Amino acid sequence: MPILSALDPQQRAAAECTSGPVVIYAGAGTGKTRTITHRIAHGVATGAYEPTQTLAVTFTTRAAGELRSRLTTLGVSGVQVRTFHSAALRQLRFFYGQVFDKSMPTLVPSKFRFVSDAANLCRVSNDQDTIRDLAGEIEWAKVNLMSPAAYREHVLAGKRSQGLDVPPEMVAKVYEAYLSVLDQSNVMDFEDVLLYMTAIMANFPEVADQVRRQYRYFTVDEFQDVSPAQFELLSLWLGNRRDLCVVGDPAQTIYSFSGATSDYLTNFTEHFKDAAHFELGNSYRSTAPIIKAANSIIAKQASVALTSTRGNGPAVDVRDYPHDEKEAASVADHIQTLIQSGTSPREIAVLFRINSQSVLIEAELGNRGIAYTLRGAERFFERPEVKTAVLSLRATAAGTIDNGLGGVVRDVLSATGWKPTMPDAGRSTQETWESLNTLVDLADEFAITHSDATLRDFVKHLDERNDMEHAPTANAVTLASIHAAKGLEWDSVFVIGLSDGLLPISRAKTPAAHLEERRLLYVAVTRAKNNLFLSWSKARHSDGKAHRSPSPFIFGL
Repeated sequence: MPILSALDPQQRAAAECTSGPVVIYAGAGTGKTRTITHRIAHGVATGAYEPTQTLAVTFTTRAAGELRSRLTTLGVSGVQVRTFHSAALRQLRFFYGQVFDKSMPTLVPSKFRFVSDAANLCRVSNDQDTIRDLAGEIEWAKVNLMSPAAYREHVLAGKRSQGLDVPPEMVAKVYEAYLSVLDQSNVMDFEDVLLYMTAIMANFPEVADQVRRQYRYFTVDEFQDVSPAQFELLSLWLGNRRDLCVVGDPAQTIYSFSGATSDYLTNFTEHFKDAAHFELGNSYRSTAPIIKAANSIIAKQASVALTSTRGNGPAVDVRDYPHDEKEAASVADHIQTLIQSGTSPREIAVLFRINSQSVLIEAELGNRGIAYTLRGAERFFERPEVKTAVLSLRATAAGTIDNGLGGVVRDVLSATGWKPTMPDAGRSTQETWESLNTLVDLADEFAITHSDATLRDFVKHLDERNDMEHAPTANAVTLASIHAAKGLEWDSVFVIGLSDGLLPISRAKTPAAHLEERRLLYVAVTRAKNNLFLSWSKARHSDGKAHRSPSPFIFGL
């Protein structure tokens, strides 16, 4: 059929299988979206699917929009394409009043205020980092279908490393108080959308029957990112039917910290024993040297070994630098050369493990007048902890300083949460520390180049750095954390800061966490089409001791 003529043999085999449970293992850049859209279109064209009874589920609104657009191009209308939360919210709004005879609780955009109220009730610190970490733990517990008591037992049994200064018993109390605060305020969070709809379908058979009459044919993208709460709802949508197609890549599971698990993908045949199994291994995105590097990084974790259809290309460029400043300057120079040689800025990306790594490359690109956009994170000088720190430095600068620039900056930032060493506990606390420590490093660097500098001079220097940042434009270099880059692609990709302790991150202390860090690098590498640059530096700044070593993940590249 013409609908299938654009597919390769691997893709076509999967698209032609329109009945029963189907699992598709699709490596990075192998055309998974093309495959599932053509599969749906083929099913509709042959009469295997009724479009209005077909639901395709994605994890982001961007992905949903792309899938919907491709179906329209293929002449398919009537198919519903939604995220898990969007589909569940639509159903919840329809059924809630019928079931409970009252209005549905208000959906709040953020749980932070309510977590803060719960922390106050439990006499737990409600500073910004602690609240963010508590919110993350509550979210993780809810998507894993755990009550406060079950969460506490899970952590105490050593099955989850929460990485918080707050004991698990107290986190459980805050979680319990949080549920009460939501109930008293008649509001719900995003996790409740899934949990409420799951509970309604499980306890009201007439609702479950009505939903199942509406939707019969299901496709789920990025199935490696499904949480227990999402899988439970999906199972209720299906009932005892078998018309489910899932597609994903275990090697791209990088959201375990938020409750995602690849277990439902890798163990799909345990839930659906007669499932048809397909693999997509032909990469249409990356050249052979990039694919070789990707396969080397992921090694035995990959369910599918990638093969490039693009042929040969430039070798992967792996470099080390004496310090971070030199790395950032060299990367910016290389980007400038690429642009001058005709590469569009929008086809270039710089990827990093943690958001605070962006500050040096932001400054270097700004110095060269190269437009950039920061994806998935606030610009360095717009981060709340940086704003607070700069305000404190500015206020202190009015006084007399005789402790040396580096010393006084450390003194001032100590009051905002900076410590000489990274704290062991709390993802948010560590990220805040990284931002503040970047300011300390900038002060040390400034003191070296300006021996008589005062704090006032340094604050002026920070203001100038801030002013040099360029507003995002349509045609700009992308700066992004690896997490924020998933699902995207560029002609040329720079992955910076590949030293042990940054990737893998120092807090990745368990084998499972270490493997997830390896998958992060795999995701970063497979964003590149033609040019891939990997780099690390031996020291943080120019006068620092060269104490770093390269990431073990890049050995052999």
